[in-house]
Amino acid sequence: MGRRTRMRHVKSPPINFYFQSERIDPLLVDFVGLTVAEFEAMRLKHYISLNQKESAEKMGVSQPTFSRILDRAHQKITQALIEGKDIRVHGGNINFKRGFKGYGCLNCNEEWEDELASQERRTDCPKCESEKVYYLVREPL
Repeated sequence: MGRRTRMRHVKSPPINFYFQSERIDPLLVDFVGLTVAEFEAMRLKHYISLNQKESAEKMGVSQPTFSRILDRAHQKITQALIEGKDIRVHGGNINFKRGFKGYGCLNCNEEWEDELASQERRTDCPKCESEKVYYLVREPL
């Protein structure tokens, strides 16, 4: 028995989960299943044009694992194109990343989110009430 699949980090769900081929008989529904992680691997490598090492870091996997995910995605897409199958994007062990905007405290290391946060706006730490606060922004993938 193999190990459990590690969580893959994904920026957001795909806009379109279903890609339909032009088939003569619509009753012959045949599809290839692409995981959200495979979709994300293709987005990072081919749409954003990151190298494999950078893409692997964004997804939270090793470079060899990223390469295997990308190879599986290529095989499935190629099969769908050659055999005229639909493509469905679904499933996988994924974690959607989101951005963070707020402040951090140099005194107690507390971090808190604040949608109105800016470099110009001053605030005190809610935990220790220190004035040693810095503006903090974390971008999603």
